[in-house]
Amino acid sequence: MPDVPVLTVTSIDPVLRDSAVAALLLDLPDAVAVRHDITPDGRLHRVVHDWSGVLDRHTQSLDHGCLSCALRADLLPVLRGLITQDRPPRQIIVGLPVTSEPQPLVHAIQPATDGYGAGLVPGARVAAVIATASTASLLDDLFGDDLLAERGLELNPDDRRSVGESLATQLEHADVVLLDGVAGTRENDLLDHLIGTGRPRSLVTEVDTAGLLAVHRSPDDPRGDLLHLPATTAPDTPHVWSLDLHSHKPFHPARLHTELQALGDGPIRARGTFWLPGRPTVIGIWDGAGGQLSIGAAGTWPGGVRSTRLRVTGIGPQRDSVARAFSRALMTDREMEHGIGRWDGVDDGFGPWLGVDDSVEDDLSA
Repeated sequence: MPDVPVLTVTSIDPVLRDSAVAALLLDLPDAVAVRHDITPDGRLHRVVHDWSGVLDRHTQSLDHGCLSCALRADLLPVLRGLITQDRPPRQIIVGLPVTSEPQPLVHAIQPATDGYGAGLVPGARVAAVIATASTASLLDDLFGDDLLAERGLELNPDDRRSVGESLATQLEHADVVLLDGVAGTRENDLLDHLIGTGRPRSLVTEVDTAGLLAVHRSPDDPRGDLLHLPATTAPDTPHVWSLDLHSHKPFHPARLHTELQALGDGPIRARGTFWLPGRPTVIGIWDGAGGQLSIGAAGTWPGGVRSTRLRVTGIGPQRDSVARAFSRALMTDREMEHGIGRWDGVDDGFGPWLGVDDSVEDDLSA
């Protein structure tokens, strides 16, 4: 018996998410949908239903505060139960909590034999990941400065993400984007830059379910991997531009502090990696949208090969100013000639984001 395909729906709008799930159910009469939401009092609510009505409901507290953990603990047994019942559904549609990222679920379902996923749902396979968006508010949602908490969309009391950061991540991880209206030139140009010209998009009312079910996500898919971000192939237009900024050199800590606003502010989406001279083994990650910027650490550089690379997409006039700020923040050739060992043990001011300096000497002048 072939594995049951799992379609995953993400959104920042509960109405649009539910509309997408309903549209899929109409086209897939033998499917079952599993939807999760956060209740106003902060609990995780699950509904299992098909085209005929509700099959199961369950609500649980989030005492440990980890939504991803609670979602996995609740969702994965439900998926396994659906697949192992006497008459399993032909397809399963998962409607994730609004503003959630799809990658943890994809990773959990992906077969472990590929060296990537956990394979926690035998008999299931990852089909298309679907993002939904509103054409009327796409630009404001991606590049406005609203926080999720300001719209009542936060996943927990500590969720300080921007609306743009959440939506951009969903779009970038998606195999297809479903829209609630016809996109204009500017919106289409923006989607071309963010998700690629070859990634399909359509109206919610015109879902190509056959195409969604045919998707087999590769374990080598670079989406979500900041070390292997694909280059933007869409050409710049009068409406949208992109930059692929890269260097083998690290950022100078003091100048990076100075340039943070120029690199992260305004109507831009920026992602990538960087390194600092005082912590040469640490991968710094860069993730920003809508004037909000997240910086953190993500392990160590494989094979010691490090780089500083930011992929930036914007709709404002600051294309050249972002490029100049990136160049100013890098260490100069003369500074590199003096080596980076002198930064060993020096407080670079990024401890709150990257942790304690690794204090590893590494003289690049050798």
